[in-house]
Amino acid sequence: MPRLIEDTHYTIIDDFLEEDLWTKVWSAYQFTDLLPVTQTSGAWKLDDGIPLGGREIILPRHRKEGESSPETPVTEVDQPFLELLSAVLDAEEYGRRLVDDQWKKIAGRAYVYPRETGLSWHVDDSETYAGAFIYYAHPIWNAHWGGELMLAEPPEEPLPVMAYRFETETYSQELMDLGVGQFIAPKPNRLVLLGGAPHMIAQVKAAAGHNVRASVAGFFLR
Repeated sequence: MPRLIEDTHYTIIDDFLEEDLWTKVWSAYQFTDLLPVTQTSGAWKLDDGIPLGGREIILPRHRKEGESSPETPVTEVDQPFLELLSAVLDAEEYGRRLVDDQWKKIAGRAYVYPRETGLSWHVDDSETYAGAFIYYAHPIWNAHWGGELMLAEPPEEPLPVMAYRFETETYSQELMDLGVGQFIAPKPNRLVLLGGAPHMIAQVKAAAGHNVRASVAGFFLR
């Protein structure tokens, strides 16, 4: 039975997928193509390690009944990710207080964060994205392994989308002025729907060993 947890900046749905589909999604990670994410564009910085990312899959918001045709070709290996995106579309109603209604498509891709990788502080581009989601596909996680989704209380003045590539002091000061927030653990089979709060991914600790933080993350596109 899914469990709903709501707060100012997020909605969480635990036990989101039926076990069969969750198993299929996790199995897809064993075979899908995963490439290093760039460290010179987006929010990743040089000290974020080298996470891996899969192909982006895009689905239209409005579908005919029973239809789940993607706008991007999907291989048989990646079919479980498509089914997951369809499930997120069906669950979008839970995030309506966070995700404004001016969006047309959903886009997502598989990510893998091995030990000593993370994602720096940033804000999602509100002109492009109406909201965001993260689904945790790994089968086990330990609270001592890190990888938490960190959410900062937004400053009074909106932050830029992200800090400059090599100059982060000004961005840091804006976050440090208030300097409080929350965290969401990467609990297996958990879906998180996000609004516009600044966020980051804490680095996965060496204690994780060969265990990886496997997520499918993406956006509701305007």
